[in-house]
Amino acid sequence: NQTICIGDAKTTKKVSKVAGRFGLDFGAYAMKVLHRIMFKTLDDEQTNVLSRTGFVTFIDLSSVTCVASAPLTHKPNTLEVSVAPEARDILWQNCHYTTDLRKRREANASNFLALGALLWSIPLAFIQGVSSAENVAQLPGMEWILDYDNGNLALFINAYLPVVALLGLIMLLPIIFDWVARSYEKRKTQSDVQRSLVGRYFYYQLANIYISVTAGSLWKSAADIIARPSSGLEILGNSLPTVVGYFISLIITKILAGLPMVILRLGALSRYLLLRLITREQFLTQRELDQVYRAEPCLYGWEYPTQLLVIVICFTYACISPFILIFGALYFIGALMVYKKQVLYVYTPSYESGGSLFPLVCDRTIVGLICGQLTFMGYSIIRGGHYQPLALVPLVYFSVWTMSYFQTTYAEPSKRLTLERAKELDDYFARIERSSSPAEQRNIPKNRFAADHYKQPVLTEKRSLPLFYRSGQEDPLTVHIRNELNSGDRTTMWYSTRGNAEGDIIV
Repeated sequence: NQTICIGDAKTTKKVSKVAGRFGLDFGAYAMKVLHRIMFKTLDDEQTNVLSRTGFVTFIDLSSVTCVASAPLTHKPNTLEVSVAPEARDILWQNCHYTTDLRKRREANASNFLALGALLWSIPLAFIQGVSSAENVAQLPGMEWILDYDNGNLALFINAYLPVVALLGLIMLLPIIFDWVARSYEKRKTQSDVQRSLVGRYFYYQLANIYISVTAGSLWKSAADIIARPSSGLEILGNSLPTVVGYFISLIITKILAGLPMVILRLGALSRYLLLRLITREQFLTQRELDQVYRAEPCLYGWEYPTQLLVIVICFTYACISPFILIFGALYFIGALMVYKKQVLYVYTPSYESGGSLFPLVCDRTIVGLICGQLTFMGYSIIRGGHYQPLALVPLVYFSVWTMSYFQTTYAEPSKRLTLERAKELDDYFARIERSSSPAEQRNIPKNRFAADHYKQPVLTEKRSLPLFYRSGQEDPLTVHIRNELNSGDRTTMWYSTRGNAEGDIIV
């Protein structure tokens, strides 16, 4: 490979010299740039390349702040420096991919998913057409549904089966988005994966609220909207009031079924029931039991959009049917009790992201508020109001300005320490180091520095030892094996002195 590269370089140099004599310097330079881009693209797509991510650890905060804030090179898109995430947050299998490759794949995935959001009405129309008592009755042995209880069961199925089917389809979206972020886009941190889930899941839920109920009118009136953009607000005002009952049923379903499912933790419950049904606990190893009773993290990419969906529905329909606010309040009262208990006693964080998702959630909440304001303007138009929509325009502008203000004032500064605050913390730790005892000095961050903290775990893994049969209870066999492993020469444990003097190899 090196010989080929050298030969290509010599050939390119000769071609450039000849082209320069004929006044074709620009063409030769363009070919050179094209060759460099193609070589870099092919190199990015390879999986067996060196890591493109590095970590530098400092023992004082002032140095970290200076390095993370200052440009280190004048070449654009060459070296990007930022404060490192927590080591547990890193997806080490994606660290070697380049930024250009990830940005290219993120753009492709975003374009494809945006197209899916625009066409979201197609699967929704399919669900509405299939999820009915008449279609269920066509299944073998289900004919009794139509006549049971004088047709009341059929009415119940027609009212709630489309809602349940829609919730099932929505629950599949985070699984798809998670696979795209981890396996295709090669995002490098778990918090970045969750951030992409929150953003994309939210916009699909907006598509569920708006595009699904206005898609037919939008496609039919596309020419009118291009000629007169205000007709888009009229379409919103005409279409949304017709489905307010559907979204009230959706919130009721989330209250009566969604929140109980969160507190039941069906995943952990199914693992426990499977253990009790097909095997006995005494025949399982400690590692197998740890997998059954393992701690569960909070999946922010699943939980945040669920709350955003309800609040956007309330924002949208509050002006059309204020009655929906009662169900929205009931949902959030129940969600407060459920998630408060889950966060305090159940969820165990597997990493810390420093609250990086909170600014995104605030931003998406304001986006939902803007959608509600636009809906109110459209509803005012169809109700004959001419000056009311003009009076509401400042609200939209103020909401957009608030998003920008929060981003520049709070979100961006929160990503790193200021040099002033970093110097104050360094001085504080220095005073503690001078005045504290040796036992207390061990808690100072500088003295707790670990050289292996940002190394790939597979390179720093300690030798493993067999676990006891049950945690906290020593058994003689495991103690004997541990002593053999800790004796220094592990090869001796594979030989037995039984049989002959030389020993028999145990296979």
